[in-house]
Amino acid sequence: MDIQTVLSTIIVMGLMIATGSIFAMKVNVTSEVKSVLILLILNIAVPAVILNGVFSVDLTGGALSEAGIIFGISIVYHLAALVLVGAAAYLLRLRSVFAKKMMILGALGNTGFIGIPLAAAIFGPAGGFLAAIFDAGLSLTVYTIVIYLLQAEGKFHIRQLKAVINMPVGAIVIGILAAVSGFQPPGMMIQFVEMLAALAAPMAMLYVGMLLPPLLKKKREIFFPELWFPLSFRLMVIPLLMMLILQLFSFTGWTAQLIVIQTAMPTAMITAVLFSKFTSEEETAVVTIFASTLLSLITIPFIAWLMI
Repeated sequence: MDIQTVLSTIIVMGLMIATGSIFAMKVNVTSEVKSVLILLILNIAVPAVILNGVFSVDLTGGALSEAGIIFGISIVYHLAALVLVGAAAYLLRLRSVFAKKMMILGALGNTGFIGIPLAAAIFGPAGGFLAAIFDAGLSLTVYTIVIYLLQAEGKFHIRQLKAVINMPVGAIVIGILAAVSGFQPPGMMIQFVEMLAALAAPMAMLYVGMLLPPLLKKKREIFFPELWFPLSFRLMVIPLLMMLILQLFSFTGWTAQLIVIQTAMPTAMITAVLFSKFTSEEETAVVTIFASTLLSLITIPFIAWLMI
């Protein structure tokens, strides 16, 4: 992995976040505008990144088995991350409900909204596709285990799995079916998908930047004393542990680097939605998301440098 590529990508993303913040200072960013941006990113740009990876890589034999391995690693990783952060919260004697929130904020990374575009920028189309496979493991974990943890009655309902059926997952399925069937898209379709895929990273970063000014305008204190806990696990402890584990199992190469980068993503944005729905309090998640996203502009290049 070229550290200069990582640094330049992170710097450009930081500039995009700043641009989004400046825009939000000048224009009132309404909830409708936010909803449109999220729909465009998750339902158009990110699926395009996935399909662009499929169309650009020969997904036969070994490549498909590698995607299956990445998905399995993702499932095991996310479950282990929840257990690790939860155990640390218990040892620090954080109160039960708050500890559960800290566990989720520290364990779940933004492997889709930011991770997929970043992986595509660093590792190319194949990186974007495998990052999407890794993110599919997060989605499955979120809409089963995490929702079970957040629900007051502690019950799992099969209808929760409906949320796993979304456009990015659909793009993965379509891409794998196309690869297996040997479908060769026409040049015009490939160009169309490439252009849409190029929108993913800029739009995601602009969206993050747009949310920052309203948060800073709040007159009361927005940061909480335990903020260091989810930030340290999300940005440093977990990726460093994953790097060590992969080395112990002699899992090397660019796919191993991609996995570590994915584990170093800032806190997942979906946590704000989940907290709002199941705990009626999303500010803890929003603050953690912003703090981790801004700090990740420093920590991600550091983690990448350690892998050289």
